[in-house]
Amino acid sequence: MPEGLLQAPLRRPMQSIGLMSDLTPEEQAQRQQDVTGGLLDLSRGVSYAPFDLLGAPVDIVNMALSPMGLGSEKPIFGSEHLIELYGSIFPSFKRPEGGSSELAGRIAGGFVTPASIAAMLSKMKPMKVSSEIKSIKQAKKLRQKAAQSDDPREIEEATSAASILEAQAAPLTAVLKRIEEVGETPQFVTKDDGTYLFVRPSTLDKPGGEGVVSGAKGKAKKAERGVVSDSPLTKDEIRAILDDPNLNSAYQTANKISVAVNGVPYDLNLIMAEKGTDRVSSLAKQGAIGRAFMMAAGESPEYKAAVFEAYGREYPELLEAIDAKNYDDLLQKAYAQLAAETKLQFGQMPISTTYHRGDLDYVTSSGGTNSIAMLRDVIQNQNMNVFRGGDPHDFLYQVDPETGLNMNEMFRAVHDYFGHGIKGNKFDATGEEIAYGSHSQMYSPLARMAMASETRGQNSLVNYSPMNIQLERQLIDLSDELRLAKTDADKDAIREQMKLVQAEREYAPQKSVLLPPEMLDPSFGGGMPEYLRPINRPEPGTAMEPVRVFHASKQPGLLEVDPAYFGSRMFEEGYAAPTERSLLSYGRPERSYFFQDEYKTGDPATKGDVQVYEGLLSDVYDAIADPVGLVDVARFRNRGSLDKGLFPKDFEQAIKDYGYSGYSAPMSQTSRAVQAFYPTPVKGVLYD
Repeated sequence: MPEGLLQAPLRRPMQSIGLMSDLTPEEQAQRQQDVTGGLLDLSRGVSYAPFDLLGAPVDIVNMALSPMGLGSEKPIFGSEHLIELYGSIFPSFKRPEGGSSELAGRIAGGFVTPASIAAMLSKMKPMKVSSEIKSIKQAKKLRQKAAQSDDPREIEEATSAASILEAQAAPLTAVLKRIEEVGETPQFVTKDDGTYLFVRPSTLDKPGGEGVVSGAKGKAKKAERGVVSDSPLTKDEIRAILDDPNLNSAYQTANKISVAVNGVPYDLNLIMAEKGTDRVSSLAKQGAIGRAFMMAAGESPEYKAAVFEAYGREYPELLEAIDAKNYDDLLQKAYAQLAAETKLQFGQMPISTTYHRGDLDYVTSSGGTNSIAMLRDVIQNQNMNVFRGGDPHDFLYQVDPETGLNMNEMFRAVHDYFGHGIKGNKFDATGEEIAYGSHSQMYSPLARMAMASETRGQNSLVNYSPMNIQLERQLIDLSDELRLAKTDADKDAIREQMKLVQAEREYAPQKSVLLPPEMLDPSFGGGMPEYLRPINRPEPGTAMEPVRVFHASKQPGLLEVDPAYFGSRMFEEGYAAPTERSLLSYGRPERSYFFQDEYKTGDPATKGDVQVYEGLLSDVYDAIADPVGLVDVARFRNRGSLDKGLFPKDFEQAIKDYGYSGYSAPMSQTSRAVQAFYPTPVKGVLYD
């Protein structure tokens, strides 16, 4: 039991309490006083039950608003307000004193709201997340002990302790308290001129920012420190600041928040590579994430049930602590935590923000996002431009009265600053994946569930699905034209065309979803979880009609051909060494090989004493017709790559991640083969 947990009923840990007869007369008197006082506090807490019941609706609404700064300590007609009114009419009625036993009594009364618990917890010393989760288990044991005891004193003590432990398991309070303690709580100065909204924190350190710039310029130019130049920071100077932890303000703040929230320092060298390669971002890694996002956006009951069950396996204690009842309940609680932690992160950013409607975006000459311009503004001017507006968010719509910003607008700012401003990563597909790994370290596990969908999920859909493949083709063609253009006028005209094409880019739907828990891990290597396979079906009309397939094997009596044994013959007999190396070294999906439509002799697999098996395969993808564009996406994402093994890895994994059982491709000018990713039922056939 945590030290100091019970302040009134007990003077020592429970396990040290002996029998009354073992105590001295003074200790017996103290014990009796403690128990009597605890029972009085407990009974007083129970007496507040009618007020807790009547005030519950107001308290619950107020609790939802409090993390956004919109709540009140004693909302009108909430439980605390009703108690105050009753006490003013009847002076003999004792008002709450906020003790542990009193809170336990209110819980025992059966009507206490989370708001009352949160109010008590906000005055207690914050505990680590792991301790909060353990509290639930400890409380259960204590309640079991109370149920088995005949001693009134022991029942009272165990029940009281269990109630407080349950209260302290409330997920929001301690985490938010620790974030608040990271630095000084700022006041904001805002100015809205009708076009732009300027938000300046009172904690902004202008001289400190100028010292960082001066130091970087002095290092780069080998000049004296303190020599300030008004010239824009160069790329090299920006990189020097980012690489120096003593100059990198974004890193310093992120490190403090990471330690406060999760108990571990911010990891500047976080490994995020996919399986089989050193790529941080790829179709093989993120195709499944984008696909899962769209499945979640479909809101099928089957997806919700499977993913909620997976979270129960992955985070059993957390879901127990927050009393998550189902997928939708977990989704709502995750976004509430994200909003609360985001607001506190916003208050810790050591910069001003300028909110605009789209005209202050950091852009390149061809319409892309300019990360260097953002970094220069952040470091040199201690300002960051942030887009304001967009479609209303399902959960992040609450408006902070102090700044006038909603939670989604605050999230954009903190994600750009902590996701891109620490390492200087771009706003392209790879840069956004790095941003997830960077920023996710600063959130608690509950908030990270929502944060992953808002960042990694949307980025994976936009950049690693066929959603924008036609647009990407146009940009490639225009880039080639720009490279060959002779005159400045022609180049300017092509750049304008590129901007128009960029403006047509599609983005992920504004849907609040939960990705599978495996996809929250920054080191996630790719692949769709097996438990989603029954739900993950190909889009209607995109799979081939059921295909007859034939397989040659030296094993008699097979009832299915299992890809787990892939290559057992061709590797052993050495007739496909290059394929073996590619499959094994790149971590490509396991597969079984089949002839399509008819059995073909003459192939190395048919030589010797073999058995011929026939099967029927559904949901096969035609890699030549490429009806969904998966092969095209893989080709685009590997454009210019000298490693020819990455393209097949990407398109094969994408085909599997989109729910296809395998794919069909030519094996010669007159025949095709099918590579199947899952066990295929077969029957033996005679073949001459």
